[in-house]
Amino acid sequence: MVAILMVTLLYGVKTGDLYWSVLILLIYNSKKVDIERVYKTSSRIIAIGIISVLVLCMFGVLPDILTSRNTVEQINYNRHSFGFYHSNVLPLLIFYLEVYYICIVKEKIRDNVIVLFVLLAGATNTFCHSRNALILSLALSLFVVFAKQMKKDEHKILYRTTVLSIPCMSIFSFSMMFLLLKGGIWNTIDTFFSGRFRLAIFKMRRIGLHLINIMSNESFVKDNTTYVDGKDISSIVLDNGYLYVILRYGILIILVYFLIAYCLAKKNKENACVLGALIAVFIANFVDNDLVDYSFLPFILWAFNDVRVDSIIKNVEKKVDEIYKGNIEKI
Repeated sequence: MVAILMVTLLYGVKTGDLYWSVLILLIYNSKKVDIERVYKTSSRIIAIGIISVLVLCMFGVLPDILTSRNTVEQINYNRHSFGFYHSNVLPLLIFYLEVYYICIVKEKIRDNVIVLFVLLAGATNTFCHSRNALILSLALSLFVVFAKQMKKDEHKILYRTTVLSIPCMSIFSFSMMFLLLKGGIWNTIDTFFSGRFRLAIFKMRRIGLHLINIMSNESFVKDNTTYVDGKDISSIVLDNGYLYVILRYGILIILVYFLIAYCLAKKNKENACVLGALIAVFIANFVDNDLVDYSFLPFILWAFNDVRVDSIIKNVEKKVDEIYKGNIEKI
């Protein structure tokens, strides 16, 4: 374990990104922490953060950044950030609060609380126009209402879906960068997702693909790209979380998230509501990027909170010794 910590720390120093170093330390100590308490603490931090930012925005300390999205129905409309750096942030934070609530109470979900989250999602969408967060919140809320009546056989389907969610979305996201070169329907799909995959192609062409990417954050972020409409892009934002992990940290790192999905699904295979919430989070990271953000941290800690690294190493050494001794006796 010491070797893993040292390697991860050196990686963080080399790339200028200490996220992975801190994460490994938290995972190593998470077996001593009550995961329910982690979710409650995270919920309080997000709630206090939302209130603080809204108050500071109200008094003009933080700017309410207005952006627009070009659509067929309406060419320009204002999307309020309410003091956050983007209009999607507030709706997604409310979505994560709902997910945290489900993970805390599990089968004891109260319908009136779910209705409150639906109302909050609708209210924020009125001003922020974040369709992704609204669709996810509505879908998760409806699912939770009917999940209590699900049969055990249907739990197995949910379990398998949870396990396969991250692998399937990672493979599809990665494939889209190459399928786009063929044009046709793949361009239409990319347009539906606001050109996320085309931007990822520009990033991939500049930095390449790596098993482990040791590039610094400064080098990774800086882009001098001319987009199809002639617009210069100094920094490409990868909204797809899976492509961000693959391009920023390397192909092998996405395997860690495969393991996270498996561990979380295994821990909650009998709880349909939690499995549904996990699937919603994995889908959210297909259209946004929170895999290396604070909001995803509780899920990582939950996945590994009962892992005994030292005991695993000892068991492996014991098995190797038994095999070695067995071979010696045969000789």
